[in-house]
Amino acid sequence: MNVDSMNQNVLTERRVSSRADRFLTIPVVMGLLVMALIPLVMTIARWVPDLTIAGAAGWVQHLTLWLGLLGATVATLRRRHLSVTVIQLFNAHRFTPAVDLIAGAGAVGILICLMIASINLVIAQYPSPENLAGWFPIWLAQSAMPVGFLAMAVSTVVASAANWRKRLLLAGLSLLFGPVLALLPESLYQFITIPGSIAILVLALLGMPLYAVLGGAGLLLFFTMDIPIAAVSAETYRIVTQPVLPSIPLFALAGSVLAAGGAPQRLVRLVQAWTGWLPGGVVLSTVIGCAIFTAITGASGVTIIALGGLLLPVLMASKFDRRFSIGLLTASGSVGLLLPPSLPVILYGIYGHVAIDRLFIAGLVPGLLLILMLSTYSVYRSRAQKNPRPPFDLNEALKATWMSRGDLILPLLIFVGLFGGFLTVVETAAFTALWAVLLEVVIHRQLDLRRKLPAAMMESAVLIGALLAVLGMSLGLVSYLVDEQIPTKVTEWVVSTIESKFVFLLILNALLLLVGALMDIFSAIVVVVPLIAPIGLAFGIDPAHLGIIFLANLELGYLTPPVGMNLFFSSLRFERPLVEIFSTVVPFLIIFVAWVLLITYVPALTVDVVGMFQ
Repeated sequence: MNVDSMNQNVLTERRVSSRADRFLTIPVVMGLLVMALIPLVMTIARWVPDLTIAGAAGWVQHLTLWLGLLGATVATLRRRHLSVTVIQLFNAHRFTPAVDLIAGAGAVGILICLMIASINLVIAQYPSPENLAGWFPIWLAQSAMPVGFLAMAVSTVVASAANWRKRLLLAGLSLLFGPVLALLPESLYQFITIPGSIAILVLALLGMPLYAVLGGAGLLLFFTMDIPIAAVSAETYRIVTQPVLPSIPLFALAGSVLAAGGAPQRLVRLVQAWTGWLPGGVVLSTVIGCAIFTAITGASGVTIIALGGLLLPVLMASKFDRRFSIGLLTASGSVGLLLPPSLPVILYGIYGHVAIDRLFIAGLVPGLLLILMLSTYSVYRSRAQKNPRPPFDLNEALKATWMSRGDLILPLLIFVGLFGGFLTVVETAAFTALWAVLLEVVIHRQLDLRRKLPAAMMESAVLIGALLAVLGMSLGLVSYLVDEQIPTKVTEWVVSTIESKFVFLLILNALLLLVGALMDIFSAIVVVVPLIAPIGLAFGIDPAHLGIIFLANLELGYLTPPVGMNLFFSSLRFERPLVEIFSTVVPFLIIFVAWVLLITYVPALTVDVVGMFQ
C-alpha cells in the first residue's frame, strides 16, 4: 500500500470517529448536567419540602450506568481504554497494526458475548413489575446495556483497523473469540477453561482493553461452570445500586473542567509565588501542586499530562537536570491520591465497606507525610546543587492568590460539606462539579458554552467510560470468586498458616506490590479488596488502616514495572523510552517503599487520627 493510500485510510478513520464523537456529545453533555442537577435539587429539598424528584437516587444511579456506556463508546473511538501491550515494552512498532487487529478482534468477540448476555438479562427482567420512579420499567433501563455493548463493538472495529477491508477481517476474526464457543457441545465445556484462560492472557499482553480482559475472564468462568452468562451482565448492572458510585463521574467532571479551564496554570503560579523563594522552592511547588491537582482530579495520569509540560521547563530553568526533573514529575503524579476528593479512596470505601469520610481522615496524615518525604529529598538535591532562587514578591503572591480564589474554595467546599455532615458524598461531588463549571465559564471565562465546555465534558466522559467499563466487568469476576467462596477459603488458609499479624502485613505488602505492578488501581480495588478485607478483619486490622495500606501500595505500584501507569503516562508525555523513565524514578521509588512500610507498621498514623475525630 502506498503512502497516499495509507494517509487516505487514516483520514477516513478520523472522519468516521469524529462524526460519531460529535453525535455523542449532546447526550453526554445533557446526561452530565442532569446528573449534577438532581442531587443539588434534593439538597435544596431538605429546606423546601414541596420540591422533590420522584426516584431521584434511582435516576442518578441509572444515569451513572448510561453515561458509563456512552463514555466507554467515546473512549473506544478515541482508543483511550486502559490496556497494556508488549509492543510498548519492546518498541516493536512495525507489528502494531497486526497486534491491534488481533486485540481488537478479541475485544469485539467479548463485547458480542456481553451484548447477548445483556439481552438475556433484559428478557428475564421483562415480566417483572419493578419500575424506576414508579413508572419507568427497569427492563427498559437495562436495555441500554446491549445497545451500549453493540456500540462499543462497532467502535472497536472502526478504531482498531485502518481501512474497511481490515475492519471486515477484524469482524470475522471476532467470531472466534467468544460467539463460536456457544456452539460447542456441553461435553467440551470442561476442556476449554485452560486454553481459554491462556488466550485471554495473550490478548491482554497484546493490548486488548482491560475491561475486555476482565469481562472475558468472567464470561469464560461462568460459561465453563454452566451458569448463564447473563450473570456477568447482571453484576455489571448491579453497579448502579451502589449509592456512592455516582460521585465518581461527578468528581471526574469537575477535574476535567478545571484542567481544561486553566486551573493547572493558576495552581502552579500560586504555589510558586508562595514557595518559589524558599530553598528548593521550585521542587516544593512541583510536589505540592501535583498533590493538590491529583487529589482534585483523582487520576495521576491526568496530573502528569496536564502539569508535566508546565513544570518540566520550570525545573530545568532552575538548573535541575532533565533526569531528576522527569523522575520527580513522574513520582509526584500520584502523591495526592489519599487526599479528598480522591476517586480511589471513594471506590475503596464502596467495595471495602468502610465509611468514606473515615477513610479520608485516615489518609490525611499519610498523604501529607509522603509530600513531606518527597519534598525533603528534593530540597536536599536542590541545596546540593545550589540552585538560584527568585526573591519573594508579595504583590505577585497576592495576585496569584486572587486569581486562584475560586480554586481554593473547592477544598473548603469538600471539607465543610462532607466532613461537616451537611452533604452526602454524591451531593458534595455535584456541588464541586457545578462550582467548577461556574468558575471556568462565568468567573474566569476560559470555557465557552458552545465548544470548550462540551469538549471538557466529553473528556470527562472518556475517563468515566474507561473507569466504569473496568469496574463493571470486574464485578462479574468478583461474583465468580464469591460464588466459589474464594475469599472465605483464602481467609481460612491464611489464618491457619500465618500466626503473626506483622508477618501477614509484610506478605500483604509484597502481594499488593505485585498487584500494583500488574493492575491499575481501580480494577485492583474491585477484584482484590473482597479477598483481603476479611483476612484483615481476621487479624484484627482496622478496616480504615487496611484501606490506607492498600491504597499506599497501589500508589507505589504506579511507579513499578511492568504496568506502572505513571511510567506509561510519563513516557507518553515526555517522549522518552519506558526503561529510561523507570531509571529516573528509582530514588523516589525507595522513598515510596519506606513510606509504605511506615504506614503499615505505625497504625497510629491512621487509626489514632481517625479516633481524634470520633
